Amino acid sequence: MPGLKRLSVALSEDDELSDAPSQSSLGSKRARYDGNARDESSGSVRLPNGSHTSRAVQNGHSPEDEEFVEEPHKPGSIVRVKLKNFVTYTAAEFHPGPSLNMVIGPNGTGKSTLVCAICLGLGWDPKNLGRAKDIGEFVKHGSNEAEIAIELAAGPQHGENPVIYRKITKQGNKSKFEINGQSATQKKVVKLAKEFSIQIDNLCQFLPQDRVVEFSQLTPVALLRETLRAAAPEHMVVWHEQLKDFRSEEKRLEIEHTKEDAHLRQLQTKQNATREDVERHNEREKHVKRFNALKRSRPIIESNMIKKQLAVVGEERDKAKLELDQLKAEVAPIRIAQEASRSYCDQVRVIRDQREAHVGSATTQVHKLMADFKAGQDTITDFSTRIEAEKTGEKQRRQDVKRLEGVIASYDRAMQERPVEVDEAAFIEQRKQFRAIMSVSERRDPELLEEMTNCIAQANDIKQVIQNQENSRKNLETQSGQQANLLQRVSSDTARGWNWIQKNLHTLKLQGEVHGPPILTCSVENPRFAAIVENHLRPGDTTAITCTNGQDAQLISKKLLGPEMGLHHVSIRTVPRGLAYYRNPLTREELRELGFEGWALDYIQGPDPVLAMLCDGAGLHRAAYAPNQLSEEQHKAVEQSPIATWIAGRHKYRVTRRKEYGQTSTRVVPLVKAKYFTDQPVDMQKRHELDEAIQDSKTKLAEAQKRHAQAKDEQQEEKLKHAEAKGEIENITKEHNQKKKARVEWDALPNKKAEKQSELDILLDIMRQTGNRVLDIKTKLEKTAHKLASIMAVDLNKAFSILRQADENLAEAEFRLIEAESEVESLEAENANIGRALTAKEELVKQLNAQKKSLRDQHNKIARNLNGIMETLSEEERTIMAEASELPTIEDLENEIAAVQSRLELMAEGNPNAIRAYENREREIEGTQKKLEEIAEEQEKTKDQIKEIREQWEPQLDGLVRKISDGFSHNFAQINCAGQVSVLKDENFENWSIQIEVKFREHEQLSVLNSQRQSGGERAVSTIFYLMALQDLARSPFRVVDEINQGMDPRNERMVHERMVDIACRERTSQYFLITPKLLNDLKFHPKMKIHCIASGEHMPKDHHELDFKKLADEAIRTRLGTAAA
Repeated sequence: MPGLKRLSVALSEDDELSDAPSQSSLGSKRARYDGNARDESSGSVRLPNGSHTSRAVQNGHSPEDEEFVEEPHKPGSIVRVKLKNFVTYTAAEFHPGPSLNMVIGPNGTGKSTLVCAICLGLGWDPKNLGRAKDIGEFVKHGSNEAEIAIELAAGPQHGENPVIYRKITKQGNKSKFEINGQSATQKKVVKLAKEFSIQIDNLCQFLPQDRVVEFSQLTPVALLRETLRAAAPEHMVVWHEQLKDFRSEEKRLEIEHTKEDAHLRQLQTKQNATREDVERHNEREKHVKRFNALKRSRPIIESNMIKKQLAVVGEERDKAKLELDQLKAEVAPIRIAQEASRSYCDQVRVIRDQREAHVGSATTQVHKLMADFKAGQDTITDFSTRIEAEKTGEKQRRQDVKRLEGVIASYDRAMQERPVEVDEAAFIEQRKQFRAIMSVSERRDPELLEEMTNCIAQANDIKQVIQNQENSRKNLETQSGQQANLLQRVSSDTARGWNWIQKNLHTLKLQGEVHGPPILTCSVENPRFAAIVENHLRPGDTTAITCTNGQDAQLISKKLLGPEMGLHHVSIRTVPRGLAYYRNPLTREELRELGFEGWALDYIQGPDPVLAMLCDGAGLHRAAYAPNQLSEEQHKAVEQSPIATWIAGRHKYRVTRRKEYGQTSTRVVPLVKAKYFTDQPVDMQKRHELDEAIQDSKTKLAEAQKRHAQAKDEQQEEKLKHAEAKGEIENITKEHNQKKKARVEWDALPNKKAEKQSELDILLDIMRQTGNRVLDIKTKLEKTAHKLASIMAVDLNKAFSILRQADENLAEAEFRLIEAESEVESLEAENANIGRALTAKEELVKQLNAQKKSLRDQHNKIARNLNGIMETLSEEERTIMAEASELPTIEDLENEIAAVQSRLELMAEGNPNAIRAYENREREIEGTQKKLEEIAEEQEKTKDQIKEIREQWEPQLDGLVRKISDGFSHNFAQINCAGQVSVLKDENFENWSIQIEVKFREHEQLSVLNSQRQSGGERAVSTIFYLMALQDLARSPFRVVDEINQGMDPRNERMVHERMVDIACRERTSQYFLITPKLLNDLKFHPKMKIHCIASGEHMPKDHHELDFKKLADEAIRTRLGTAAA
């Protein structure tokens, strides 16, 4: 594709990705599509004579063979893809055709980059590609940002072709999306794509190179699910999920029904066993209820008795009230006279009170005038006091004048004495010298401190080295120590890492187990078998640290390989499965028949997870061992067996099998001497070296301690110098400040003198005004004295006259009040006997009313309590209490209660726990029966739902699979093979699956497609034919297949290509992308195909116009015609 190169001029910031012109795959120019992705010049090349011919002629077909009109792009198909700084491309632009697009080019040119761009550009995550996990890894090396623009063909609901733009920033793995130039979210972009039925996450529609193996390994169940998503209407996928859910619910209900039914039968059995005891208990309970009901009947009888008393008291009250009314009528005249006398007495009392108030008012007026007189006297006294105060103040002011005059004179004398001048420069120089001494000490102190710290750290390091060296010397005497030393020599990083893990194991919070390298944790008991084991191991196997949990492995890797430890050569592996998973490919009997003694795994001991790691990495469970060489017959038999690696005698054998060619090859190498799992004598040279190293380390430790002591002494001397210099600075600073203070005070003397002079002037002015103030006070005193004389002469005499008259009037009123009260007392004494009789009768009526009210309250209280009791009683208890209410007295009730109690004492009391259990079981039985009915109803409902959906879904599924099978069979028939697709049905809809059966040879029967029966090439052919069978049924507007032809031989590849062209180029099929690095000669071509030939790399010209594929094609045709003419 011209213009696709890794080294190109970058687009400017103002370039629009969707509008930039581009050269097409075959040299043509095109503008932005408007619903029609037609490329006018992509269908012809120029011949040497200057004329044009169609591609069909170039491939051996005449234009008259078929009439071809290019179809428009279907809604949602890809019209254009433009890339910038994406993976391998600096700048690239693709213009796919509406039908089959074949992308070819050498390996490494970036064919799969187009697949990545389609996936990521339409908003899906990198996980759908099976490559890098982080989006930032798709930015071209050396660039910070990448850009993808994808133009889709518009649907009926779109006015123009949607253009989706994605900008990827490597830093932080960030992305920015736009739709037609408007900012959008990733969710909105994916939603737009799904509106066109685009399914990037469906392997049947989008099959990247790195997920081809994943597709071929899809289980039949998963294949059915993906097929429905790719080819079936959406409602069929929904129906399938509903059927699975309903079937799961049906199974759950069946289990629950069985469980509840068994529980019900168990409850009923227990209930029948305790029924007689419960009936006896119920009989006794009836008597208990009667006993309790009779005891509760006491308020009823008491209520009846109170009613009778209430009637008697009512009659007595009515009689006493009548007598009271008659007595009141007899005493009425006497009471009238008494009331008139009492009224007159009250009137006189009112007059007496009024005159008493008048006396109080006159007294108040007299008191007020006396108070005014007293206030005048106080005012005169105050004026006299103020005159004396003025005289005293005058004396004080004279003293202040003398004091201020003395102060002013002292200021004059001080101003004549000039203070010592301040030498600022000399002070600064002295301070600078002492600060220099302090600075030297301060700079030296951290240096000495650092030196002391370094000495301490060096001493600690040396102590640790001595400890390690002494431990290493002790380890020379033990087998484990020798193995640890061996690990240190083989991989020092691993030894450091494992020591760190052991020390910090309690802080790591691991979820699984972690085991050390096999050098430490495994052993070979018989040294002669050590070479047998080691020759199957790679260098990294013996030093690998094993984890049973993947998250633990990530955590330890981060600790050891990260900044914290900074190790490099450490291998950390996760055990994928337990040791039991790794089974020998042959039994012991079969192994001995081939001449072998055992498996390599038999000769090594260690923790199961470590052995499982060695089986997973080195295949020890599949590597056989024979002590002697095998015979020719045995060797041939081994080559036909599942054993691929074995040791016989002193040689190791490895068989490579090529099933597709029916060939095998055997590689033989001599055994390498064991060096890890062997018993080694004590290394005397190593022990001597360690002794010398320990002595050398102790010497270095003493030197470090000596340097530390010297630095400490020097630090004390520097601190002493610093303290002395600091004290000198404080002394000269204090002296300097005192001189400055004296100068400031001398400079302030003129102002102080002026202030004191001002105070003196004010005092003299006040003294001149003192005589005027004293004269004013004396004038006010004389006015107040005249006013007091007036009060005494007139106002006070008048007030006393009013008070005497009021006292006389009050005496008269009090005399008349005494006469009236005496008359009232006389009348009351005469009527005392009649009043006492009337009062006694009133008290009797009052008592009878109170007694009646008390009885009524008692009755009401009993009635309220009785109503509360009655609401809680059963109908049976109410009947018993109604019968008891007929009893006349409480004594009769007590007799009835005693009789019932006697009968109860003769009956044995049942076990209350057993009774409660019986009642609880009765309620539980009712609940269980109700629950069983509900479950049965739900089961019936679920079955109806399954039946309703299945009757619609199953025929449509059979029809869909039948269409797929027809296309699949037809494709195989075209290559003289056979194949069919069917649905495997199961009671559980979760297990419904697609079964693919194929036959590649005439003498074979149809067999299920799997990795055991068919070769890789046959599986690839089957896979592509299955995908092709979906072409006419696909809902997606385009499909992508990346390098599906890997592993095919040329014959199969040619046949598959021809079928793909026939199917993908039919009318009304979806757009198809086929990515392949290989291109055979004379492949079938169709006018609806579009070939995208990728050319990229470091040797591309800077100007892509210099590489013209059209000219190259013309040159190739001229060369071919010239050769034919010759």
